[in-house]
Amino acid sequence: MAKTPKTGNSELEMQSEISALIGSIAKAFAISESEAIKAVEDGAIAMDFGQDDNGNRFVTATFDNQTARIYQGAIKYAEASALGENSE
Repeated sequence: MAKTPKTGNSELEMQSEISALIGSIAKAFAISESEAIKAVEDGAIAMDFGQDDNGNRFVTATFDNQTARIYQGAIKYAEASALGENSE
């Protein structure tokens, strides 16, 4: 008897993290989540991984000539980070 594959915790965790990232991108650029999804799918939002001088990992997202560093629990903008300020 064949078993139906179960969705593993790692897959659910990955979906949750992607959803959180899309939500953060939408918030960073003041767009809706559906607009963020479409922009990512269309290549209008460029993303890259990075790590700051303190070893904190982030995703750099660029959209419409704006750049944001998306950390877990924080969004920092290029202008604010140059001043050493937190935007959130």
